[in-house]
Amino acid sequence: MKPPILAEIADQLGVGICVWELERPGDRTSLVLRICNPAAGRFLGVEPAAVLDRAIAVGFPGSLETPLPGVFTRVIESGEAMSLGDVPYADEVVADGVFAIEVKPIGDRHALVEFTNVTHERRAQARVEEMLQQAESARAEAERLGEQTRSLDQQLRQLEQRKREIETVTAPIIEVWTGVLALPMVGQFDADRSAVVREKLLAAVVDRKARHVIIDVTGLESVDETSAGEILRSWRALALLGTTAYVTGLSANNARTMARLDQQIPADMCLRSLEEALRRIIAGTP
Repeated sequence: MKPPILAEIADQLGVGICVWELERPGDRTSLVLRICNPAAGRFLGVEPAAVLDRAIAVGFPGSLETPLPGVFTRVIESGEAMSLGDVPYADEVVADGVFAIEVKPIGDRHALVEFTNVTHERRAQARVEEMLQQAESARAEAERLGEQTRSLDQQLRQLEQRKREIETVTAPIIEVWTGVLALPMVGQFDADRSAVVREKLLAAVVDRKARHVIIDVTGLESVDETSAGEILRSWRALALLGTTAYVTGLSANNARTMARLDQQIPADMCLRSLEEALRRIIAGTP
């Protein structure tokens, strides 16, 4: 029997809520999903009806290969809640992702699992961390340029501050050098999102009097012809402002997609990494 009041409350929540019932004491394979609210379905990418009242190995085939069923069982039998923090998970049903999970006991046979999907936030944070490492490598090389080193140190401190401010933003605009803006792109990039990002980028170029922009696409999940065209439009709009723009981080597949466009970004403006583009700008290479 599903607790009807709990189910009604769970349906209204913005966090994912699942309630597991342990049918046989000590047997993690006997866990059955009794409640899966709409938010949980969205976070997991499943229809709740497809996994409700199913044993854990049936609803989530890869789960028994992870510690999660054991954790749920331990919480039920000990009566003590557990906070798991960020947990990576993927199986035949759930796409690869990262979930912030808390598990609480309900009575002597049920566990309430409260979670949110933090995949995009963690990927954005990881990308910013990677950019920090690349910028630090460029800083080490720039030490030979004398006074420019002190300027880069200041920019790195600003970049560190921006990183702390980024929680869920997937397209931050970061000043990595005096007059140089970087746009790390993460996730999906469609026409609607492109228009917002392009408007924000052009405004930042004008406000900060940027002479160079680095559009880093390493974090994009894929680049089809539509998104490639949007990147090209952003590049051309920057050129009209007199700003030199580089595109970095193209994979082989994404480069082939860009090459199929009627108009293309010049090959010498497409570089392997943000670090390479920043090094070229610092050295004053056109």
